[in-house]
Amino acid sequence: MKQSGLETRLPRVLVVDDLAGREVVDQVNEDRAALCASLLLQDVSEQPNYRSSVVRKPIALADFSRGQKPSRSNPGDVVENDLEGTLLKVREGWTEAIRRFEPPWALVLLDLRFYTGPVTEQSHHMKAGVPKGRRTDDDPTFFFGWTLLDAIHSAFPELPVYVLSEMPREEVSLEFSRRGALGFIDRDDLHGAEFLKRALSQHGLIPDYDGEILGYSLPVLLALRDARRAASFRENLLIHGERGTGKGLFARYIHKMSVSSKDEKERPFVAVNSAQFSTGLFASELFGIEPQTATGVKGKPGIIEVASHGDLFLDEIADMQVDVQAAMLNVLQERRIARVGSREMMEVDVRFLSATNSDLENDPRGFRPDLLDRLRMGGTISLPPLRDRPIDIPLLTQKLVREAESRRGGTIKRSITPEFLESLQSHTWPGNIRELESVIRKSVMICDVEHLLPSHLPFGMEGKRRSSGVEPISQRTAGARTIASTAVSTGSPKETLVQLIKKIADFEFEESDREGWAGKFPRLHSSIARLAAKYIRAALVANRKPTPENPKGEILIHPAMKLLTGNRQLTATNAADLIKRLLSISPEDRDEILKDEILFEAFEIAMRLRPTRRKNKTGTGKESIS
Repeated sequence: MKQSGLETRLPRVLVVDDLAGREVVDQVNEDRAALCASLLLQDVSEQPNYRSSVVRKPIALADFSRGQKPSRSNPGDVVENDLEGTLLKVREGWTEAIRRFEPPWALVLLDLRFYTGPVTEQSHHMKAGVPKGRRTDDDPTFFFGWTLLDAIHSAFPELPVYVLSEMPREEVSLEFSRRGALGFIDRDDLHGAEFLKRALSQHGLIPDYDGEILGYSLPVLLALRDARRAASFRENLLIHGERGTGKGLFARYIHKMSVSSKDEKERPFVAVNSAQFSTGLFASELFGIEPQTATGVKGKPGIIEVASHGDLFLDEIADMQVDVQAAMLNVLQERRIARVGSREMMEVDVRFLSATNSDLENDPRGFRPDLLDRLRMGGTISLPPLRDRPIDIPLLTQKLVREAESRRGGTIKRSITPEFLESLQSHTWPGNIRELESVIRKSVMICDVEHLLPSHLPFGMEGKRRSSGVEPISQRTAGARTIASTAVSTGSPKETLVQLIKKIADFEFEESDREGWAGKFPRLHSSIARLAAKYIRAALVANRKPTPENPKGEILIHPAMKLLTGNRQLTATNAADLIKRLLSISPEDRDEILKDEILFEAFEIAMRLRPTRRKNKTGTGKESIS
C-alpha cells in the first residue's frame, strides 16, 4: 500500500475480524465503519468496489482481513475459516513489507469468535454476506481466534497481538495470556481508542517517523519500542551499543518521546562527553560557579542545573574520571547540588541518560558499581550493530548518499546500483553506521559519475565479507538488493512449519509401494532428529538478543524452550529434559548435530541442570555429563 502525506507518519495495524473484515460490494461495511470510528482507524484496505469511510485524526492505518474464505460471500456460499490464507496476509505485511523497505505491521488486532457455515437469504438480509453460523462457533473452546493466535505466535513470535473482542475480558484473559497475546481491547468500550494508542506506544513496532533513526528491521524496531517504553518513566537509563550505532540519536529519541511540544522549552536536553570532565576542574562544569567567587568571576550555571526538569545525556561514561564518578553518585543520591562558592543547596530534577560501548561491570578501568546501578535504574537499552540489520543498509545508503551529494555540491544525482548495495551488505561494519557514512562520503567525493558501483568503494572494501554466513539475495524491489536479516527470517516465503506439519500428518504410506518406503526408516529417523535440532536452534537464537536481564546475549535454554513449546509454565528442569530428549532422538546423528556451537552449548547447559545418572558396578548412582 503506497502512502503519502500524514499517512506515512501513522503506524499500520492488521485487523483480523469476520464481520469488519468481510468485503461488501458497493457500500460501506457498517461493522468496519463503526470499528474505525471507535478506535480512530483509517481504513487503507485495497478491496475492489468498496467505499471506505474517512476518520478525522486517525491514530493508525488499518488493513482488514476476514480470516475466512471467501472474503466476499452471497446467499448459497459456505464460509469457512482460513488459517493458511490469514497467515499469508500476516506475512505480506510483516517480513515481505520489510523487504519492500516499508514499515511492517505495528500490531495485530485479533477477533476471537468467527461465524462459519452457509450464507442463507435470512442471514444475508440481516448482515450482507454473513453466514448463519454453527453451534460450535459460540463455544469458547472452539474459537478460531485461539487457532490464529497460536499460529501467529508460532510463525511470527515478535509480532505483537492484541485481542479485539466483545467477550467479557475476565472470561478469556487467562487463555489469551497463555497463548501469547499482549492485551485486550473491548470493541464496545468508549475508551477503546485510548487503549489502542497506549498499546501501540508500549508494544507496537513503530519506526522513527522523523527519520533520525532510519530502518524497518526487527532489531531496530525492538530497540525503538524499548526506548518508548522507557521514555514514559523519569528513571535514569543506560544505552549500550558498539561505537557508531547511534547512541546519541537514541538518547534524543527518548527525550522526544518524553516531552510534548508545549513543554519542550521547560524540559531541556543537554548532551556532554564524560571525558571532558577533568580532575579538579569538573565541579564548576557540573555544578556551576557562584558570582564573585573570585575576582572577575561573573558566575554561571552548571550543566546539571541547565538540564533541570529535562534530560542530561552523558556520552561514553566509561571515560569518566574516578573523582567525577564519586561526585555524580552524590548528586544521584541527594538530588541536590551547590554551585562552587555557594553554601546554598538547590533541588534538581534531572534524568540521566548514559551511553557506553564498554562492559562496565568488567571494565579494567574500574567503573563504580554503585554509580552504574543508579545510572540504569530504569533499565538498559541495547542497540543492534549494523551487521545484525543489513536489510536496513539500502535505506541508510540512500539517505547518506544524498547527504554527501549536498555537501559536495554540483548537480549530479547518483544512482545506487544493486552491485554497490550488495558490496555494502557483504561488509561486517565494525564501525557500524558511522563507518558506513564515512565510506559513502568517500565514494561520493572521489567520483563524478551517475552510477555508484563497487569499484567506487574505498580500497579493500570488496575483500571484506560478512562472517555470519548470511549471503545477500536479490529482491523484487526495482534495482535493490538486500540481505534477509536472521531476526526477520521467520515467516519467509518458504514453506511454514504449520504447512510442513500438516503435510507430514496427511502423508499416507501405500502398502503396494514397498520399494518406495522399505529400508527408509533410518533416514526418516535421522531427518526428524535434524529437524528437531534446527527447531531448537531457531528458538535459542531468537532468545539470544541482548536484554537488560541478559546484556551479553548469552544462550538461555529456559525461555527458548518456552517459546518453542508455547508452554509459559515450563520449568527450567523440564526445559533441560526437553533439550536432552530432542537432541538425543538419533544417537547416530547427535555427534554431527552437536558440532553446531549453539546446540553444543545448549546441550552442555541442559546436562549441567539435569545430569544423567548412571549406575556403577556397586549399584549406586553416579552423575555423568558424558
